Amino acid sequence: MREPETVRIAGTSVPVTRKRIRRVNLKVRADATIAVSAPYGYPLAKIQDFADEKSDWVEQRLARVATIRDREAGHWADGGSVSLLGTPLHVTHVTDAPTKRAQSVEREGEKLRIHLRADLEADERDAEARRLVEAWLKQQLAQILPDVFERLQDRCAIHCSGWRIRRMKTRWGSCNTKTRMITINAQLVEYPIECLESVVVHELCHLLEPSHNARFHRLLDAYYPRNREARRILNATPPRR
Repeated sequence: MREPETVRIAGTSVPVTRKRIRRVNLKVRADATIAVSAPYGYPLAKIQDFADEKSDWVEQRLARVATIRDREAGHWADGGSVSLLGTPLHVTHVTDAPTKRAQSVEREGEKLRIHLRADLEADERDAEARRLVEAWLKQQLAQILPDVFERLQDRCAIHCSGWRIRRMKTRWGSCNTKTRMITINAQLVEYPIECLESVVVHELCHLLEPSHNARFHRLLDAYYPRNREARRILNATPPRR
C-alpha cells in the first residue's frame, strides 16, 4: 500500500490531499488543524516549497486561532461572560443540581447562573456550562425571531415560507430559493439586534435575487441601510465551531 504524501508545516507532518484543482491550497482550520490540497501529479517537493513560503502566515493564523479558542473557552467558565443581543451577561457556576436533568440556566439581571452537578470535574463543568448556555441562547433566539421576521418581511414586502435555527460553522444564514425557507445561525443571538436583522434581510433579498450581484446589494442597501456596519461586526468575529 502506498504511503500517504505529507509535507512539514509548523513542526508537524501534514497529509497532502490530491484533487482536481489548478493550484496548491493551504488552510488553517478553526480547530488549529492544517489542510493541504494539490493538483494530481504536482511534485511533492514543490508543495513543500509552497508550504515553506507560507510558514509565517501559518504561524500567524495558528496564533490567532489559539487566541480565539482561549477567549471562547473563557465564556463558559465560572466568572466568564456571554452576550445576549450584544449585552454581556456574567457567568456564575452554582454546583447545586442533584442530577443532570436538574441542571439549568437562570438569568438574574446581568448575571447568568448555571446550575450544575456538584460531582463534575472543572473541565466537565465548563463543557456542560457551554452546552446549557448555548441551548438557553437558542431558546432566546426562538422567542425573538417571530417578531423580527414579521417586521422585516412587512418592511421589504418579501415573504419566506418559514424559518429555522441551526448552528452553522461558516455562514450566518442561508436561503433555499426553491422552498423559500430561511435558516439562521443560532449564534446571531449573541450579537447586537442590527446584526440579526441584517442577516434576515440579506436572506429575504435572496428570494428576489439569488446571487450576490450588484442588484442584490442595491436591494439590501435599500431595505436595510445599516447592513454594512452590521456585516463589519460579524466579519470581525466569525462563527464558532
